[in-house]
Amino acid sequence: MLRNLVARIILVWIALILVVALLGDVSIAATNVGCASADFLHIGQGARAAGFGGAFTAISDGSTATYWNPAGLSELENAEVTLGHFAWLQDITVEQAAFGLPISDGLVLGTAVTYVNYGTIEGYDVAGAPTSELSAYDLALGISLGYRFAENWSGGVTAKVVNQRLDVYSATAFAADLGLKYHGESYAVAAVITNFGSNLKFDQIGEKLPTAARLGLAVSPFDGAVVTSLDLEKRFQGDLVLRQGIQFGFSDRYYLRTGYDYLPAQNGRSLATAFSVGAGLSLGFADIDYAFTPNDKSSGEDLHRFSLVFRFAR
Repeated sequence: MLRNLVARIILVWIALILVVALLGDVSIAATNVGCASADFLHIGQGARAAGFGGAFTAISDGSTATYWNPAGLSELENAEVTLGHFAWLQDITVEQAAFGLPISDGLVLGTAVTYVNYGTIEGYDVAGAPTSELSAYDLALGISLGYRFAENWSGGVTAKVVNQRLDVYSATAFAADLGLKYHGESYAVAAVITNFGSNLKFDQIGEKLPTAARLGLAVSPFDGAVVTSLDLEKRFQGDLVLRQGIQFGFSDRYYLRTGYDYLPAQNGRSLATAFSVGAGLSLGFADIDYAFTPNDKSSGEDLHRFSLVFRFAR
């Protein structure tokens, strides 16, 4: 019975992808881009999650749970570090790191950082004459706790500081994430609210952070050989976003992933604007993950993401 149910879930997931691809310009979700500051906070942690199309709220079982859902940190049994890098648009690079450390049974401490380097920008004075080059960056640093408070239930909280700088101008805000997760035998259900906190202020002008709430479902039958996930996200300064992902595992070592996001239309939409594929290799003490998003919506370019995961036995 369970196998038939999972087969139906996978068939429905594939059917939804095909339907949206055929609909073309029909927008199933919208986000009202530009209504909040610090949009870089929507850049997810880890190439593994990117391969799922960002449908990772209910999976969130490693050090990157510090970003996706701090409740998932409680599942870590050993210390773990995740390092990620990708080139985003033109000279913009994104560096990410996450760390999880079990403190006691069911209690895990985590931290994560995202650094977006915009390189140098040519400066001009009020008359339009070129001046010296300007530097700019975005930075988010978070500290998390995940705790398993019942056999199948866990909760988590993240406190973070967000900073944006353009030359001598800087803005700082403080925010928090709250997460909850229920883990069954072959499925998980989770909820998280992210980036709620103070406004980000440049001079006297304050702008809201991109606060969002997410619900997630993950199903992992066949001893984890197949993992399929679904996320529903409501951005407080936007509308709904629906994400879907699936992973196929072979010999508990090789993994293939794909995901699809229903994202807002900009100049029409195509399959490539929200489609991702990925792969992973597990070496036991380390994982190597890769994700590819053709014609990425945020940059209009093909996006390649890499991340490394290292585990340290007690």
